[in-house]
Amino acid sequence: MDPQLLLIIVLVATIITFVLDLLPIDVTALACLAALVACDLVTPTEAAAGFGNPAVVTVMMMFVLSDALVRSGLIAKAAHRLAAVAGGSHWPAAITLLLLAGVLSAFINNVAALSIFLPVMLHLAKVYKISPSRLLLPLSYATIFGGACTLIGTSSNLLVSSLVAEMGFEPIAMFELAGLGLIIFGVGLVYTILVPMRTLPARGDEQSLMRKYRMSDFVTEVKIPAGSRLIGQTVLEANISERFGVNVLEVVRQGQHIASDLRNLTLAVGDLLIVRATMEDIVALREAYGLLLLTDLKLADEDLDAADTMLAEVQLAPTSRLLGETIKQLDFRRRFGCFVLALSRTGETIRKKVTAVPLQAWDTLLIFGPRAKVEALEQQSDFMPLQELELKLRLAPRWWLPPAALIGAVALATTGVMSILEASIVAVAVLLVLRVITVQQAYSAINWSVIFLVAAILPLGTAMVNTGLAARIGEGIATVGADLGPHIVIALLYAATAILTEILSNNSTAVLMLPIAVSTAVGLGLDPRPFVMTVTFAASASFLTPMGYKTNAMVYGPGGYRFLDYLRAGLPLKIALWLLTSLLLPFFFPLQ
Repeated sequence: MDPQLLLIIVLVATIITFVLDLLPIDVTALACLAALVACDLVTPTEAAAGFGNPAVVTVMMMFVLSDALVRSGLIAKAAHRLAAVAGGSHWPAAITLLLLAGVLSAFINNVAALSIFLPVMLHLAKVYKISPSRLLLPLSYATIFGGACTLIGTSSNLLVSSLVAEMGFEPIAMFELAGLGLIIFGVGLVYTILVPMRTLPARGDEQSLMRKYRMSDFVTEVKIPAGSRLIGQTVLEANISERFGVNVLEVVRQGQHIASDLRNLTLAVGDLLIVRATMEDIVALREAYGLLLLTDLKLADEDLDAADTMLAEVQLAPTSRLLGETIKQLDFRRRFGCFVLALSRTGETIRKKVTAVPLQAWDTLLIFGPRAKVEALEQQSDFMPLQELELKLRLAPRWWLPPAALIGAVALATTGVMSILEASIVAVAVLLVLRVITVQQAYSAINWSVIFLVAAILPLGTAMVNTGLAARIGEGIATVGADLGPHIVIALLYAATAILTEILSNNSTAVLMLPIAVSTAVGLGLDPRPFVMTVTFAASASFLTPMGYKTNAMVYGPGGYRFLDYLRAGLPLKIALWLLTSLLLPFFFPLQ
């Protein structure tokens, strides 16, 4: 079979798998790599080259530096103080936090930046009684704008720089993107403040997690009267969970909230049981044991947030060891000492049979348990807390070393003393040698899913060149462009890349479109630089879908968004940045 046709089949199958989410994104990339090797579209050496690519190693180092900066506590403390001095309106604090998040995203991983500011924004929403949906998507957009300003702002920028260097062109300099990037940042931020922050529907309830997860029909209180057969039994002995499908969350006895080791607690007269179940199951439990059902009482957050217990949201980190496991398989209650009441995934709230759902990255869990257990759970690297913790707002010992290492790496790369790869390796080595971070923390900081995705998808670009498919597409575009003019070609190339990045990841899109962009420039007899930059900016311009960019996925659950919210907020922004970038890019990167 013709190699180009084979490659097209592999491409189509890969895109369909990405779009339908049939497999995890990194598994899809590895399957694509396997198909390229099996079809002899790349050699074994070319297939393995991605894992040793400078961009892949640099991304790994930046993950570690970003995590070290988060652990220092400096940015979280600064963000908290800015929010605290807002005064009578949320606007000054919110706008300041958007600016700070955007600037920080230019120098550290977007996900790390968002994880710092997400709890602060949620706290701001609660204090000023506004919906978090007005703040969280704008926060995601701000990190995307910031990431477009520097070489290290996002992994796709590093990837493009490495690929163009392999093609024999100059790699992207540290601040080469800053001229146009800052304009995009400014225009995007103004739009975000004027439109989404004012017009997004109030999806998330800033006051009640119970209402947000629609849990009020499933959590209630029953009382054990004299003569009940439950007296003298434990929850385990009565087999309440298996027989009735009712989970006992805690026992209130003489004003004391008991949430630990409930399975072995002997029940007594007058105990109040806070339970979660369907009303049918609760009624069946009441009839079986003669319990008193307080049907007129619906519990709110404060009822589940006593001195010793609390209700909280946590999000699964992309590097979590729990991904793919179910709550039941993990024995979550015994392992972490907390209940999972509900699970939110890209806008869908799962309350029934939540224990049987395999966990995915960015899943938001509504948990309930003893305060100490919840806070301990939030400190683990598997979870990202969605509320501020006092411990997180303290400066770590030698807190100044991580920001100093990051600034030093940027300075060395900017001045040309070292490449960004060399500078980032030196910075991480310094932090490890000085024991500012441990080796285990460095390993856990790396998002291996992203690393495998980038490394496995890189040979796709090689296959595009080997088979001549990139040159063929580029020649076709150049033929059309000869009549329309290079400026129109830039606009069309941006549009194609920006649309594709909503379906694939930004890294996959960059790998796919870069050879086409270079071939198009060669066909037109023009400098490839502006065409390369078009792909670079467009690959990160993802505003229309929650799955197009990692930060968009992170805010979906906490913001209570719906898919259409992204389209309404992001489409005008997408069009505006398309027109703006297509118009200004040739001024910053001349075509000749």
